Amino acid sequence: MTQQPAFETALETISPYLVLGQADDCGHPIVETARDLHDLIVTFSPKGHYSVRTLEDECGPAVHCAFENKADADRLALSVGAIEIARYQGYRSERAFYLSEAATREIRRTLARRRG
Repeated sequence: MTQQPAFETALETISPYLVLGQADDCGHPIVETARDLHDLIVTFSPKGHYSVRTLEDECGPAVHCAFENKADADRLALSVGAIEIARYQGYRSERAFYLSEAATREIRRTLARRRG
């Protein structure tokens, strides 16, 4: 059996609701987009633990936002227009959205408005 790093095992245990942003090659480093998503989540004042991480999968760069609290995941999913998809093992639900150039701009505009 392959051993997973402790943080990935803990993430799956305490953060069962996943909102996944699949990125295109829009010229923005995925880390910047992940930071913007994190900052957007903070404006919601999440009630539970959450994690934002980047990874490269067979579809390209992605941002995984995992939440302990369903309501926190619901708020992000609604805000970015994520839709329900088949889920990864270990998550209670998974929603995804496409991180296009337009979506990235809208996340930044929303963040700017919330920061006021």
